[in-house]
Amino acid sequence: MSLIGYALRMAKQYYESKTYDHVLRVAGYVAENPMIPDDKMDNCVALAIMHDLIEDTEYTGGCFGAEYKHFEECLNLLTKSKNTNYIEYVKKIRDYSDTRPEVYWVKLADMKDHLTQTETLTDKLKEKYLAALPYLL
Repeated sequence: MSLIGYALRMAKQYYESKTYDHVLRVAGYVAENPMIPDDKMDNCVALAIMHDLIEDTEYTGGCFGAEYKHFEECLNLLTKSKNTNYIEYVKKIRDYSDTRPEVYWVKLADMKDHLTQTETLTDKLKEKYLAALPYLL
């Protein structure tokens, strides 16, 4: 199975067009990141595309199989539950950065995209992301 192909199919099926555009920009930032090793790049791009699926759509998760256990764990780490504080969520991502660096790289790309989209960046969102960013840097 091609994870990127699967991610693109699920994104097209579940995301609204604005979110679809967002995740493709995040995937682009990930693909441009020279810090990501080649052997992790495909997983990172697929995670970038899928990072909002569980949180923001009716997608319930895939049946990835044992060989994709690490990927599925990363996707679950990128999914913030509704009752979790954003700073605590980001700290958890930081805490897993040694064993699940893909999550860290995708989250940084996600925050970069949110902060650069000035037409949709409200003061509240800007404050949220800027308050959380030091926990990842």
